[in-house]
Amino acid sequence: MSDDPLRRKPGKRRPAIWASGGQRPPFDLRALGRATLHLSREGIAPIHAWAARGLRRAAVNVKNGAGRIPAGKLGRVERFVPSHLRVAAWVKNLAATLSHASATADEDVTRGNALVAEIAPHLWGAAPPPPAPEQVPEPVTVAPADPSDAPPVVLAEPEPAAADPLAAIRDDLAGKPPQEASRAPVGPALPPAPPGPVAEGAIQVSGYLIGWASVLAALPYGLVRSLWLWANGRDLKTIDPED
Repeated sequence: MSDDPLRRKPGKRRPAIWASGGQRPPFDLRALGRATLHLSREGIAPIHAWAARGLRRAAVNVKNGAGRIPAGKLGRVERFVPSHLRVAAWVKNLAATLSHASATADEDVTRGNALVAEIAPHLWGAAPPPPAPEQVPEPVTVAPADPSDAPPVVLAEPEPAAADPLAAIRDDLAGKPPQEASRAPVGPALPPAPPGPVAEGAIQVSGYLIGWASVLAALPYGLVRSLWLWANGRDLKTIDPED
């Protein structure tokens, strides 16, 4: 007598995954580790890239004068406040550091190198060479043939006395208003030079360390996301199979 299909027990002669009703792939600890690292790097690299581009734009705005405090409002603390050009250079160097951090965390080497090349150019380009001093030809004196033909002697005009650097201090102590003429004129702030090889190496090493430190800090996020994908039926071996 043949078996009645209606009396067949559920799950008999059927795969275990069908009989149990679950759709989860087999759990692999090594695949979980690879997926955790991949998802951590995938999540942290765009954050560094976004911050690097934002700081680069902020450096350009500061260079153009955004947020600059007029010298008249600073008073005597003006000498201790860095110029807006120097602040722009500092912000740009921080953007370069974060671009290297993003390139370290990003598994796409081409994309990481493109971001570094986008942030790398200096705000002022190459520093212009200093102007060469003008060569003033020495006057040639020719002795006249006849003493009566000698030109008249012209005396030089007396030069004004040099400004006294202590005049402003004496005026302050005496309660007199400051004399603008006695103060030496302040020249325009010069942009700082591009970072040298030592500074470039420090930026790259700092970006490398920040990149890996942020990836390690994001490992819990990658682990939780990997377990969530596995619980929803995603095979962890298909995540980043090239590693």
